Amino acid sequence: MANGFHAKDYIYAPTAVRFFTNDSTLKKVYDLGDAFLAGNEMDYNDRRVIKEGATYPNVWLETQPMGGEMYAKRNLEVGLNNILIFMQYQRRDGRFPGMIGRAKDPVNGICAYYDWMQGFYFAQPALKMYYLIGKDRGYLQKLYDSLKAFDGYLWSVRDSDGDGCLETWCCWDTGEDNCTRFLKFGAEDGSWGGETAPYGQGRLPYESMEYMAYSFACRKTLSEVSALLDNGEAEAWSRQAEFVRAKVKEYLWIPEKHACFDRDCDNQIIDCLSHVNLRCMYHGLFTQEMADAFLYYHLFNPEEFWTPTPLPATAVNDSFYLNTPKNNWSGPCQGLIYQRSIDALHNYGHYAEAVQVGRKVVELIRKHGVFHQQWDAFTGEPGAGLDGYGPMIFAFDEYLSYLYGVNLSMDRADWSCDADDSETVYTQEMFGKEYTLRRKDQNMTAFLDGRELFTASAGLRVRTDLDGNLLAVIGIAPAPVEAVLTVDGVPYRGTVEPNGVYLARDCTFCRTRGARYFRPGTVPEPS
Repeated sequence: MANGFHAKDYIYAPTAVRFFTNDSTLKKVYDLGDAFLAGNEMDYNDRRVIKEGATYPNVWLETQPMGGEMYAKRNLEVGLNNILIFMQYQRRDGRFPGMIGRAKDPVNGICAYYDWMQGFYFAQPALKMYYLIGKDRGYLQKLYDSLKAFDGYLWSVRDSDGDGCLETWCCWDTGEDNCTRFLKFGAEDGSWGGETAPYGQGRLPYESMEYMAYSFACRKTLSEVSALLDNGEAEAWSRQAEFVRAKVKEYLWIPEKHACFDRDCDNQIIDCLSHVNLRCMYHGLFTQEMADAFLYYHLFNPEEFWTPTPLPATAVNDSFYLNTPKNNWSGPCQGLIYQRSIDALHNYGHYAEAVQVGRKVVELIRKHGVFHQQWDAFTGEPGAGLDGYGPMIFAFDEYLSYLYGVNLSMDRADWSCDADDSETVYTQEMFGKEYTLRRKDQNMTAFLDGRELFTASAGLRVRTDLDGNLLAVIGIAPAPVEAVLTVDGVPYRGTVEPNGVYLARDCTFCRTRGARYFRPGTVPEPS
């Protein structure tokens, strides 16, 4: 390995995805998305990255490390560069650039911008990339150093009043352009540079659930990385992560409202019911009880977030909700919300609910045939802007593979089969192997390099290791399934409940755990 900041410094097997379906409309939009992603690749000096796409020609910390990890299943070199480039341009004080773009300077070629944070969706994708590139220890140490420096920066700068809660300083710090949660109180839609808090601009700075989630993600990932490095620091980082979670629960979580809310510069609650709670779930910040409460009372509530086209940025019955076709994080459903939602739900074991979100996302793209940034929560019409928006394509692809394919992550393979009448074949090339899932007649068959691993009923997610050895069976259907799983000619039969996690033992399924299932679209009982 040379300097470790370019994908060419690492050794790994090429990757690719192939998808076939007898649904010609679905196949057409899938191929269109692949073409857009290939067109979103661009050269940054001597490395190739993938930009956000549509009207966004650069790479942002909010989107492109996460997008790079997802694109790695198609092009590992490009996906890895989307992680490494942010490591390379991290400042000495630990701050990451919010955006890296092409510069007009023919010598430098690119320019890093530090005038706003633009979110932080880096820690988990960067750790997942460690597994995809063959567990390179040098990369892992770089990741440890990078996350430790960033977490240190947050706590040295973004707690300006010293109350133990991190702050957001402008709309662009979290990527929430034109958001009424900021604009309603006099903040401008834009950036705030430097390391001095913007007291006097509206009610900023905000005590921020999302910035606490960034620190939690850093510390939780640092704990995992420390365990892999065996550096003796795993437990210490885990305790520090729990400190962040406890502060959020005590200070920003309102139990009677079943959600988190930011506070303003005077520590007064900003009473806006925002999807940012789901962002916190993406980072793993919430406890299981907090996540379940937000899902039950809000996310799956048809009067709030479970609209005909679900997951608007703000609850539609909230006074801060504003529906407009322009780029706006006050109301419309966003491709980035969909892209983050799958991990947010899986983090808390809500696999069956994720299927229903996925069905909505896939059908939205299948119907309209475009990949726009945002969508009307009631009509499903795409908002203004150009086609080819990367996060929307990744959301579609990730949910498609969840419904009909196989996902490889962290030393395991997850094979999923949603129940519908289409026939599909999904193949993932990775680690020098081919993982293929065939769906037909409400059943799935899994293959590794052409060797049959198992057959199973629809409505299941079957988890194996990377060699195809069975680890668990998960219920992803919205109702109990009388399931059959056959491995090496041995059938396992039994009832699999939504979100239930089972071991296959003695020709049946033995439940080990499982989150409570919440049927999306059900008005919750009063608390």
